[in-house]
This record gives sequence, C-alpha cells and structure tokens, in this order.
Amino acid sequence: MKAWRLLALLPVVLAGGCGDGTRTCTLIGGDSGVTLRWETADFAGRAQDGSGTLRLRACAGEVCEERSVAANDPDPLPWMSVELDEDIGEVTVPVRFTITADGEELFDDRAEVKLRKSTPNGEGCSPTLYQGGLTADPERGLVAG
Repeated sequence: MKAWRLLALLPVVLAGGCGDGTRTCTLIGGDSGVTLRWETADFAGRAQDGSGTLRLRACAGEVCEERSVAANDPDPLPWMSVELDEDIGEVTVPVRFTITADGEELFDDRAEVKLRKSTPNGEGCSPTLYQGGLTADPERGLVAG
C-alpha cells in the first residue's frame, strides 16, 4: 500500500481512541467448523486419466459435506469446510475425509481435530466461533494445519 494511503488513514485510526470508552466491534462473520485443505495436483495425477472429477466428502462428527472439483482445473478452490453448531465449544471432533475419482478411492483418512476459540471481531464482540483445520497429504494422511 502506498505511504500516502496509510497517512490518509492515520486520522481515522487516531480518532478511534477518542471515543466514549464503549467497545466498537467490527462486523466480520464466520462459522464454527472444520476446514480441510489439499493440493488438487496431489490427487489428480492418481486418477485414471487425470482429467476427471475429484469427488470430496468431509465429515466432522455427524455432519458431512460433499463437493466436486475438476481434476485438471488449474485454479481450484483447495479447501472445504464442514459447519458445526456455533456454540459447540472447544471440543475434539472426529473427522473423516475421502477423495474419489472415477469410482476409485484416492484418499480416505480419519483424524481428530481440537476446535479452538476464535473471536474475529475481538474479545467481547460476537460472534464467538470454534474452528479447526486439517490438511490432506497423500503420504501422511490428515495432518493438523
């Protein structure tokens, strides 16, 4: 960002400290749940012809989500999430993630993930979310992160 833009924002930032002491919350939203990441190229090459569709299924606890990604898509969205109850708390959730292509199972692993408290608008501002994440690695399975 150019320096003049930062300087233009300086009065706004400084004025924020001159309020009446009440908490000002931003309006960032979000959902409690588990996010799963992967690299499409790690699995697309393992499909029979490498140009089919990857079918993804993620389950966290009793909740499951499914989606499809073109195996040859150069810029797929390499993540998906499973939404859970917003007030689930800091609990450990069992997760299962499968990837198939042309009826062939390319990946199937289970792990547990500890949900961590997240307050995207700051402590004392809603929402309070509980989130966790795993990455699908063809060699190591589901790993934290």
